[in-house]
Amino acid sequence: MKDILSDEKVTKMKHHEVVVVGAGAAGLMATIAMARSGVDVLLLERRPSGSPMPRATVLSLRTMEILRSWGLEDLVRAGADEVEMTMLEMPTAARAGEGTEIEVGVPTSAQSRVLSPSAPACVAQDHLEAVLLEHVATYECVTLRRGVTVEHVASTGAGATVTVHESTGVRTIAADRVVGADGARSVVRGALGIEMVGPTDLFEGFRIEFRAPLWEVLGEHRHLLYFTSEPGAEAVLLPAGQGDRWQLGFQPGSAIDPSSDPSTAELEDVLRRVAGVPDLDVRIERTGHFSAAAQLAERFSSGNVFIVGDAAHRVTPRGGTGLNTAIASGYDLGWKLAWVQRGWAPESLLATYEAERRPHAAHNVARSADPMGSRRGAATEVDVDLGGRIRHVWTEPGVTSTLDLVGEGLTLFSSGVRAWRAAARALRCAVPVTVVTVEPIVARSLGLGSEGAVLVRPDGVPVAGWWSALDARAQLCGAVSGLVAERALAAPFAGSAA
Repeated sequence: MKDILSDEKVTKMKHHEVVVVGAGAAGLMATIAMARSGVDVLLLERRPSGSPMPRATVLSLRTMEILRSWGLEDLVRAGADEVEMTMLEMPTAARAGEGTEIEVGVPTSAQSRVLSPSAPACVAQDHLEAVLLEHVATYECVTLRRGVTVEHVASTGAGATVTVHESTGVRTIAADRVVGADGARSVVRGALGIEMVGPTDLFEGFRIEFRAPLWEVLGEHRHLLYFTSEPGAEAVLLPAGQGDRWQLGFQPGSAIDPSSDPSTAELEDVLRRVAGVPDLDVRIERTGHFSAAAQLAERFSSGNVFIVGDAAHRVTPRGGTGLNTAIASGYDLGWKLAWVQRGWAPESLLATYEAERRPHAAHNVARSADPMGSRRGAATEVDVDLGGRIRHVWTEPGVTSTLDLVGEGLTLFSSGVRAWRAAARALRCAVPVTVVTVEPIVARSLGLGSEGAVLVRPDGVPVAGWWSALDARAQLCGAVSGLVAERALAAPFAGSAA
């Protein structure tokens, strides 16, 4: 660090509320969650443009619910491959009719209709991030700087500093807080001295990104992923959007030795064997070796600096949970930082980021280390994904869900008993409190009965619930005062009805 600074002029830059390092999925989710509450965010990215690589291709049920709440679901789904969220084990693509359908821990379309107003999607990560980046650009409170290399991060008593290297020299940025979303080789994590715990080399693999008219070969057999078992063609095949883009992965014992360096002709031959079509038109775009890790950071923060996404938890490709774990963590940290920055919640709320996200991340890390981690029933995995949010119930069939009515602040659902509306009006609270009156049948579906109410956070997780309107004012005031900062109670806020 001293060597880097010795030959260049160090310039101080404008102070920002939060600096986010890394414009991948986790950093973008955290940035948007803060920007929606008007937090001043500086987003730093070393790459000059977004990644063109498809990488992960599974967006979970909860991920799609969050995107729906931001009005982005349709834009994201426009880049989806329409598939059933299962794996097909088959000899080759041409023999898909002989295949066996296997659950992969993701709800099917029919299961999703019971659980949610949305559904999981098969969407390549580059399309998702392009949508998120375009949305970030709509917020005046966010500044994106590309081509910036972060050299060092430090937590100070009053906030944090980020030292960056740009074409014009070395600069120091001051912020209230910093979020490290800079990937598996996180500079932010390294600066904090946080170690990753777990194996770095569970297995090696070889990946091919290619173009081919495989949907024509597969016909009606459209799935999230495929495992081909024909001798000499053992591989994992994934659709990657754009009509004819695909990814193929090999592990030890597969058609290609991951430690080898096969020629283009050899790879094309394997692709045709996987397809079961000797003259298939294939065009290889990228290839590469990879090493799979299953790791969890020993802690997720240090002082005023936090880590998120692959900087905090790494998983193998098994189970397809890596991207969604990063998204859920980025969203969780983002809205909590926004509440604290706005003075709505005490600093102690930030401690719940690791307390609440670590068990979910640990579950997915362990799952990815399991050789059978991709073969899970949806019933065993959906609770991890949904994270304890309020139940989905249609308030307007096919149009509006209870999840759609959750606000950026606190939301009070009740069956219309006047005492709850009066209690909400009596609150002297700067935190937005939305009062949602639902039909008695919806209230019962939420477990509220005829007089109950439930108070939920912006992520839909219940804060408190009651089954009687007796002493409604005292109950609601107690729940709110136990959650928000003292200064957030200084001004009255009239809850809106829905």
